[in-house]
Amino acid sequence: MRKPRSGLRVLAGWIAGLGLAVVAVLGLGAIVLWRCVPEPPAVPGDAAILRLTPETRDGKVFLGRNWFGRREGLNVLYVTGTPFEMGYANGVLTRDLIRRQEDTLLDLIGTVVPSRWVQRLLLAMVVFQNRHLPDHVVPELQMEILGVTRGCPDPHPELGPYYARTLGYHGAQDASYMMMNSPLIRGGCTAFAAWGPVTTNGHLLTGRNFDWEAAPVFDRDRVMVLCEPRDGIPFVSLSWAGMAGVVSGMNREGLSIAVNGAPSHLSGSARTPTCLVAREVLQHARTLAEAIEIIRRREVFVSALFLIGSRIDGRFVVVEKTSSRMAVREETGRPYLVNANHYLTPELRDDPLNLEFLRADTSGSRDRRAHELLAATQGLNAEKGVALLRDRGLPGGAFAGNGHRGTLNPLIATHAVFMDLTDGIFWAACPPHQLGRFVAFDVRRMDRELPELAVGEDPMLAAGYPRHVASRQALDQGWKALRRRDWARAAGLARSADEANPGFYENAWLLGEALLGQGDAGGARAALEAARRGRPALASETRRIETLLGGLRP
Repeated sequence: MRKPRSGLRVLAGWIAGLGLAVVAVLGLGAIVLWRCVPEPPAVPGDAAILRLTPETRDGKVFLGRNWFGRREGLNVLYVTGTPFEMGYANGVLTRDLIRRQEDTLLDLIGTVVPSRWVQRLLLAMVVFQNRHLPDHVVPELQMEILGVTRGCPDPHPELGPYYARTLGYHGAQDASYMMMNSPLIRGGCTAFAAWGPVTTNGHLLTGRNFDWEAAPVFDRDRVMVLCEPRDGIPFVSLSWAGMAGVVSGMNREGLSIAVNGAPSHLSGSARTPTCLVAREVLQHARTLAEAIEIIRRREVFVSALFLIGSRIDGRFVVVEKTSSRMAVREETGRPYLVNANHYLTPELRDDPLNLEFLRADTSGSRDRRAHELLAATQGLNAEKGVALLRDRGLPGGAFAGNGHRGTLNPLIATHAVFMDLTDGIFWAACPPHQLGRFVAFDVRRMDRELPELAVGEDPMLAAGYPRHVASRQALDQGWKALRRRDWARAAGLARSADEANPGFYENAWLLGEALLGQGDAGGARAALEAARRGRPALASETRRIETLLGGLRP
């Protein structure tokens, strides 16, 4: 007869058995996931660029004909050759920036998801989700991304195969489109186009703010890419190190593209990242019809709005693309159009997700303000176009403090551009945001420097921007203090924020919450009423403020 086991021994045995089961499941899962990882393409046998070493001369770092340097304060990368050669040169010449970007991205993930186990689970989910991603990426872009991974040694091998990871990073922008209202990753791009009687000499002009507040490194380390591929149309774009995709660019045939996020229903599996769709358009399309056909052929993971202009066609359109539908919008009654983050075509504008997004977000506010400014503009040129991108007013021109997300310039842009399709000139903003100097590039002669065409920095950069930064830091610290129930510190930081950026609703909102925590109902009511009058940017913020006011006795 066996001796009865004690409860402790039974528990210990159960835990040991569970541990072995978990190890077995994880081991099997790792094998399954490893089989899900996409295999990289083979390195070309004639890749002579692998034998080159970087050389520094004339203030630039060269790898063969490719180079990386600075122009008027902006990072500039020139690449040419086969897809693998261009990717490899990108990886070699910008490797420090690539590493800094990935380190920052990992820090951001660690802040949002501090648990290592949850991080590993998310990584497994991403690997599984992206297992078919190569099926949706054209071979030339797969080869270019492979080149990036060969040019920049893997800074984080513990995260899994480098090629698959880098390929997946090209969908990071798409993932951010699903979080446009997130307090962790703020976004909301605005673009416009104008032609005919509104512009100087009837030129085809377009500009955009790429508003994406993930981390300062993506603002500071933007890269102007000058690309002359062996096959396809040369183009320029404002981008980041190691990125094969495009979000803002123009090619030598006078075709431009700018990608904005839109309300999205999440696709069930991997599709083509929108930045790679835009890259394919820029490198291979000369006309609107060719661009639209490329977008039509590609299945996308999330919804996007593509603002496309063509010198050959002499006009602009917006392609509204979801994971299941597509529609094209063209302005017929006015010589300008605006593209924010919502659908306007009859096919998509009444989608319930779009209607809810318009009620909740700032897209409608930014759209109205851009229309106001364009309607009042004559002789639009680079200087006036850049001024529009820098505008910090709400519809009607009201100023409600710096950083208001209902404005065209909420001071969160990671880049901004202005383009003249008629003359082939592309202006790229130096950091921070769109406040720095707009440097001019000639898409027809990429080596040509044009300091005389540059648009100067925003006067706010010297006078008001440091105060805005101080205000934003005080608010961020204040909300953290509020979560710790440190009411006095939160109230003090709210007052400091208002001294640096008077009238901004978030200052009064934070103060009201802090005073409420201290039991000062009268002071809280006054502060929250001021916050409500300050025109909160998001519907969720208005609801929170009104709920707090509703809980206070008159």
